[in-house]
Amino acid sequence: MLTEIKKAAKEVGITVIIAESDKNINDQLANIVRQESLPLALSSWDLKVDLEFDENGHLKNPTVDVTLLLIDKAEDLLRANLEAKAEEMGNLFIRFIRNLKRHLIENTNVKENPITGISFTYVPSFGNGKHSGVLSTFKIQMNLEC
Repeated sequence: MLTEIKKAAKEVGITVIIAESDKNINDQLANIVRQESLPLALSSWDLKVDLEFDENGHLKNPTVDVTLLLIDKAEDLLRANLEAKAEEMGNLFIRFIRNLKRHLIENTNVKENPITGISFTYVPSFGNGKHSGVLSTFKIQMNLEC
């Protein structure tokens, strides 16, 4: 599932980094931004997977709740530029989520509603580096291989 997210993100120009949940996100972000090109998305590595059986006793595709922070850097710290960059990241997130849906349908056994509960919040100023972007949540169906 993380592989699918990374592939779909890369196709629209986003680098996905899996953050360590037991470390301060601001410290991780500062280190990551020095090493990776923007825009980038951070996701936690401790993703909760839900399993459920259908009425016939067959295992349904597992679902995962994903929280993703998509950020870039505005030209400067003027409020208007921070807000504009956040809106730009919102549009990029929408392109990413559309691409992820297409990718899942074409490359996995998930054919209907592969992504549900999609939402995001604009975050015009995040962290010590004052990055701008969106904080998103969505539920994704994983491929069921067995």
